[in-house]
Amino acid sequence: MPDEVIKHAETPHDIDHRKILQSIIVAEERLVRPCLGDAFYYALLDAKNVQVTLANRDSLQGQIEAAGYTEITLQIGNILNSSDFLPTSFLTLWQQHLWKLTAECVMLSAIPGNFVQFTSAAVVHGVPASGPMTTAGVVSPSLSAVKWSMDKQMMDRIDPLMEAMHAWLCHHKSEYPLYKKDCGCDAKGIAYKRKSDIILGLYDDTDNQKSYCCYED
Repeated sequence: MPDEVIKHAETPHDIDHRKILQSIIVAEERLVRPCLGDAFYYALLDAKNVQVTLANRDSLQGQIEAAGYTEITLQIGNILNSSDFLPTSFLTLWQQHLWKLTAECVMLSAIPGNFVQFTSAAVVHGVPASGPMTTAGVVSPSLSAVKWSMDKQMMDRIDPLMEAMHAWLCHHKSEYPLYKKDCGCDAKGIAYKRKSDIILGLYDDTDNQKSYCCYED
């Protein structure tokens, strides 16, 4: 939802929701789903999105009114998207890593559509392009500046967040069996991807499989 993106994105809090709304699905399909893997992503999606039925409508209506949304009247067939529906392990992942990562991915995906826009007349800049004759207070950046911004956002913000989430999921792999990305462990739980010959955490509790994916032999 746009509110979830705005909370964790580097953007003004009063931005028009439509500036980012149409980029949410694109960002999830392009970046988030491949990062998690299909089975894990769709399990999260099913848990976070609840369809309103005759059986649960009154309960859900009470929940959203208690949250302050008294102007909303639920109809059968509506889809509610909320982290409140997530089970504990999924909620921990969402709050620890996935919320921020998804927000950054949405903002990256939204840049091209806000650089140029469709109108009934043509495809145009959202605001006047920058140039020596432009006197407006806000202008569109040059194409090279937009490309630089997108590259920096991917390399310096999104890639590190993805790597951090991967390391965290591997560290708690027993709690996330649907996460199938390679964590560098063999069948015995011993790491086969070494960074160096230095052995760190030599006296860690290697039998605690609840917390650790693998260890150095």
